[in-house]
Amino acid sequence: MHAVNLYIDESLNETSFQELKSELMMDNHVANVAYHANMPHDMLVEYDEGYVSPSSIVGHIEAHGLHVDVVGG
Repeated sequence: MHAVNLYIDESLNETSFQELKSELMMDNHVANVAYHANMPHDMLVEYDEGYVSPSSIVGHIEAHGLHVDVVGG
């Protein structure tokens, strides 16, 4: 498993985060999506690098009109 740390320009509320997490977790190769309410711009996504790439994760998030940068991974 690999993990990518993302910075989302927009602040997500708990409902928005849970919806996005649910969508990302629908991919069987995404193992976990973590978010902390005290850091509303940061998201950590754990994924199987044999099937998922950071760019595909970013593309999925950007499809929701969000602006995201990879800050570590």
